[in-house]
Amino acid sequence: MLLPVAPLIDSRRSDNDVGMDMDMDMDTGVGNRLLMDPYYIDDPVLEDSPFGRQAVLDILDSVLDLIPISPRLERLGEILAKSQFEGWAHESDSKDNLYTWEQLQSVIQASDKEIMGWLKEHHACLIGGHWRLFKRRFMFDILREILSTMNALGMEPNSVDSESICTEIESDTPETESGIASWMVKHCIVSFSEDAAPSAGTNPDHYCLSAKKVSTFMGVHLLSSTERGHRWRLQDFLLKWNELLQEHFNADLKHLAGEHILENDRGMDKNPQQYIRYFSKSQLPLDAAARFTALFEVKPKWDAPEIRPFLRDLVLDEKKLDILLLKHARSVKQPGGGVVYNSRVIK
Repeated sequence: MLLPVAPLIDSRRSDNDVGMDMDMDMDTGVGNRLLMDPYYIDDPVLEDSPFGRQAVLDILDSVLDLIPISPRLERLGEILAKSQFEGWAHESDSKDNLYTWEQLQSVIQASDKEIMGWLKEHHACLIGGHWRLFKRRFMFDILREILSTMNALGMEPNSVDSESICTEIESDTPETESGIASWMVKHCIVSFSEDAAPSAGTNPDHYCLSAKKVSTFMGVHLLSSTERGHRWRLQDFLLKWNELLQEHFNADLKHLAGEHILENDRGMDKNPQQYIRYFSKSQLPLDAAARFTALFEVKPKWDAPEIRPFLRDLVLDEKKLDILLLKHARSVKQPGGGVVYNSRVIK
């Protein structure tokens, strides 16, 4: 889309201009008309023009070229992190740092669709007219209760009866003891389900849990915990991750793309071991050059499938991602196939 740009020209007035203003003030008719309309032209010939009394002010020979850019959604995480919800027992009367939908629209540089997409992706909830994020640990406790109750009731992930789950959890652990209310459980089930609408004839209270959403949340929660200093032996991590999923889903590292790096090291027995470490793209700089610098400081060489998830939030599509890689990284083709990227900066 092209927009014309009209340059602002500084008009330098001469002594004759000042004298002319004085003369016009003497003639109240013409002077007042000029004061009301600075572009008024006193030319009888223009009376017959189909365009009326109009004048060419300038010739525009430059344009603004509007190009799409990535939405600035990182600000959402910053402002909503200050008011995370973890149950009514931890609530205060203060309304500071609470945002309505209209307030989010006014402070976030993104479309309504992009803002709502971010809120859904991060399992945000509308509580008392304000959009809130659940505290990660609190959301983890709710989701773990849901998976355990599904086991007790013999439910499959593709047909979760939300009403039965809510009733069972409320009867086993009342809200007064656990701090978990039925509406919180229902929100968690809906938030971690597939986005597709239920087919005709399907019970609206039945949901299909998303393997990607549930596995990603459980995996990131486990990996980001300080229990092992953010670093696990890969085999131990996969075992513990599968335990949290309670046999409803299988742990898959593709669900943690952009949230981890793999490291090869020697264990206590001096044998080669593979480790997994928490490393999230959300903690990296938004500037492209700084992002690449941070990545190559952590690892001097990156395989193509490994580095791409850490860059997708900087571009709009895969084509732009390829251009970004060509600009900031040096690619080396491997004999067995595939591409490895390293820094263009020579140290």
